[in-house]
Amino acid sequence: MRLVQRPSPSPLSYLYAAAGSLATSIAVVFAFTGDPEKSLQALSTVDPWLVARIFVIVGIIAAASLLSYRSGLWNIGQEGQAVVGALAAVASQNPAEALAAATAAAAAWALAPALLRAFAEVNEAVTTFLLSLAAVSVARYFVEGPLRDPGMRGFIATYEAPALSIAAAAAIFAAVLAGIAALYRTRLGLSLRLLASGEEVVKYAGRSPRVYILLALLLSGAVSGIGGAVEIMTREAGRYMTLQQVSTGFGLYGISAAWLGALHPIGSAAASLYIAWLYQVAINLKILGLPAQVANALVGTAMAWGLAGYVLHRYRVVWR
Repeated sequence: MRLVQRPSPSPLSYLYAAAGSLATSIAVVFAFTGDPEKSLQALSTVDPWLVARIFVIVGIIAAASLLSYRSGLWNIGQEGQAVVGALAAVASQNPAEALAAATAAAAAWALAPALLRAFAEVNEAVTTFLLSLAAVSVARYFVEGPLRDPGMRGFIATYEAPALSIAAAAAIFAAVLAGIAALYRTRLGLSLRLLASGEEVVKYAGRSPRVYILLALLLSGAVSGIGGAVEIMTREAGRYMTLQQVSTGFGLYGISAAWLGALHPIGSAAASLYIAWLYQVAINLKILGLPAQVANALVGTAMAWGLAGYVLHRYRVVWR
């Protein structure tokens, strides 16, 4: 078996990947429950508020992934950037201030990997991942120190973040998607996409690759920070961080949605809705007494199928 590059990319590959992901998820649910009735219950029970909330959060972080991946840059630190954004929201007094602070803080968190990639050619996948791990430790420091709420006696947690409605969060998500769609219609957006073809192509176009590397990674980090702020501000209760709940895992979910959605704004939004449904299914399975790791298993299969769709989009399999 070998892979041969297609003369023209296959538009059906991502549909095959989505169908494969759905079939795999259903098979996983049936395998874990071992009971058709329980499986149907887990697959069909939906809390509209929860699904809408997860959809918006995952959709925003997926949009952040588009900004880096479509530029040929591997920012896999969305989880850490979202954590930093959530911390900034906790330290703010109102939603507008929280969103602005989250955007700035997460962009600043992405600055070091961006500079190292632009000026020292250090692989951004490594630096963003390592900083994502560091973000968890930094968050725990703030939970126990500067942002700890002394009013929670005997319980280590931060102050509460400002509240944000789902409707407002959905409007923010729509604005992010519209902004990305508009960006890619500009000369700046074209240059960002040219970067995926190689730095030499950008140089040939008379532009500096370093500028666009910095811009793509900083924008990606900033939008991830918005996702983290939205996540903590849209909770019905407990809009704070604890030592046990610093990292939420939505960074991985957003990356999965971006790839499963063909690195396209509309496709990533559709995939985010699918990931939100998987999240609901995982909760339903937990209620039925199954392990919490099921959620990661379901989303992990979605990410694997998304990457498979990307490969099949560019290559065909030859069995000889």
